Amino acid sequence: MRPMSFAVLFSLFALNGCNTKTSESDKPAASASAPKTAIEVLVVDDVPGREMTIDLFDGGPMTKEERLAFMPDGKAPAAVNVFVLKSGNSTYLIDAGFGNAVKDGRIDADKIDAVFITHGHGDHIAGLLKEDSTANFNASVFISKPESGYWLDENTPNSGLQKKVEDVYGNRYKTFAFGDTLVPGVVAIDASGHTPGHTAFLVDMGDKKMLVAGDFLHAAALQFPNPQECARFDMDKKASIERRKELIQMCIDNNWLIAGIHIPGGFGTVKSNDKGGFEFTPHN
Repeated sequence: MRPMSFAVLFSLFALNGCNTKTSESDKPAASASAPKTAIEVLVVDDVPGREMTIDLFDGGPMTKEERLAFMPDGKAPAAVNVFVLKSGNSTYLIDAGFGNAVKDGRIDADKIDAVFITHGHGDHIAGLLKEDSTANFNASVFISKPESGYWLDENTPNSGLQKKVEDVYGNRYKTFAFGDTLVPGVVAIDASGHTPGHTAFLVDMGDKKMLVAGDFLHAAALQFPNPQECARFDMDKKASIERRKELIQMCIDNNWLIAGIHIPGGFGTVKSNDKGGFEFTPHN
């Protein structure tokens, strides 16, 4: 893998083996030393310069004028991050974005051993396929059971891409349950609300953890201080608000780093702002 100009690099240390509900044959391969090996995480912005516009936020008690105080000119900086996890001789990917980072060589698809999907929206899975609709990765793809079940249901609208991914990857398309340990140090956490099986991944480094919380929010500048605000992408707005607050509070209570697909820079720390919301500090 070439050096990544849009990547943020830091080291995480995985815990010794945890129990898993996923069968041994379905788990992605990991080196024998993985439980004691530092996991290096590269945060790669698949769409540099992305912004979220104010018209995307139509759920919540705030007026447009009130939102403008947090989104000057009606815009907020955003991202489409993917997370590369390197553990020993194994390399994993959280989400595939649109595939731009593979196309421009910042990510070498041939070196990815498994892809963990937060949910089935296009900006998270389109990169699983090449332009000719063949597989972009030789690796297996892992998605939560409820998320897969929703998108593969014949009655789910606008699900052609999701069904195509399942068809193309065949027996390399695998599902997991919330609570499963996918590889040593990476646990699937229920983050449902944004979508029916939306997943966060808790990365364990022994004395520190990081929660890669997927699309728990879309505009950090607006939704950290005002977690009751929702984007139109949230399928269940009430559940999304509850889960957003829960995930952020978990990070505060446990002193975890928090990361998101749409957070500029990828991750940081969070604390209460004593006003019913939260204050986010990006990692430098």
